[in-house]
Amino acid sequence: MKKLKNWLAGNSANVTKMGVLWNFIASTEYSLQSAVLVLAVTRINGLYDAGVFTLAYTITQMMTTIGNYGMRAFQVSDSQNEYSFPQYFSSRMVTSLVMMGICTVCACIYGLTESRGKLIMILCGYRIIEVIEDVIHGEMQKAGRLDVGAKIEAVRIFIVTAAFVGVCLGTRDVVAASTAMFACSLVVTLALNILVLNNFNEVTFRPELTRLYRLLWVCLPICACDFLYNNLVNAPKYAIERNLSEESQAVFSILFMPVFTISILSSFIYKPLMADMGVYWNQKENVKFFRIILKQFLAIAVLTLFIAAGGAIIGLRLLGIIYGLDLNEYKGLFVLLLGFGGVAALDAFLVIVLTIMRKQRWSIVAYAISMACVISTIDRMVSAFGLWGAGLLYSFSMGVVMVVLFPVVLSALYKARKNVECN
Repeated sequence: MKKLKNWLAGNSANVTKMGVLWNFIASTEYSLQSAVLVLAVTRINGLYDAGVFTLAYTITQMMTTIGNYGMRAFQVSDSQNEYSFPQYFSSRMVTSLVMMGICTVCACIYGLTESRGKLIMILCGYRIIEVIEDVIHGEMQKAGRLDVGAKIEAVRIFIVTAAFVGVCLGTRDVVAASTAMFACSLVVTLALNILVLNNFNEVTFRPELTRLYRLLWVCLPICACDFLYNNLVNAPKYAIERNLSEESQAVFSILFMPVFTISILSSFIYKPLMADMGVYWNQKENVKFFRIILKQFLAIAVLTLFIAAGGAIIGLRLLGIIYGLDLNEYKGLFVLLLGFGGVAALDAFLVIVLTIMRKQRWSIVAYAISMACVISTIDRMVSAFGLWGAGLLYSFSMGVVMVVLFPVVLSALYKARKNVECN
């Protein structure tokens, strides 16, 4: 145990580089996890069960936005310690209870005795563990030890994914596999985080309700933005559920997984820099702040071009081989989704930038406009054009967000520069 603790939280020669490395590993695992889970269910149980699992997984993933409340970037960039960790932790308890309540309603709608309902409740428990862990790791990152939380997350994801696949192979029961994943996540999260917590004096779990309402209020636009984003991402899946078959749901999810991967991998580029960005902005070092934004934009653009090119050349063929399906007819749709997956990643980064600037209210405006454009046409598009209709509306929605947010960020940077010059 002492060796494990030393590996997790011991002093490193270069904490920053280790944080970037382990954040990359954890982000990669997280981005691939859904693909591995759906692959296991598809190969072992077939497309129908894969569609059922995908729907439950998608619903709980969307509910995670309520649990996390978009607070990680706000917490990490709180360089002036406006709020304490007990306040952040208490707020996460409240949001987790709300998340559980909504998931329970969704499970009841699909039937608590049916596979969908059972999966929603089990996966909700799994997501709540991630939500609680996120606020702890946010405080570790704020203290300059992103590497510690990233190591724990990487180990946890690897173990729970292996548990799911192993139980699914042994039982051919998706509910049993999901239960095993939840149980392993609970044990690993408790064991590893408790092991290192005495290295972080700031992390105490006493409830603190002082200014809790204020914290929830200032972060509400971020939570609403994340919720709307996940609704936009998942709106095509819900429309497919209403208008097409379970098999079509599974095919679209397979095509969409690399798109989600772009967003997750992009986060490893800017996530390690959120604390520094908060310091630069609060200290009015606008040149350094702008350089980070420019570098992240270029990095995300290059990553998107690389993945889109790889997808066009060989990616779709590999997906077909892995999942045992002929996906060649969807090549154009696949490339379109990959390209606008990069736009979605840039949108997510702009939301982080606006949060650090404490102008997060603009994020909800952008996503609300996009949602209004999509919600009125999504069923007609999917009914008329099938999977292409779903893909086109997703792409359009991400483009709308970019058109709204980009000028807001430029305007805020220009005003900050003028204020510095005046002073």
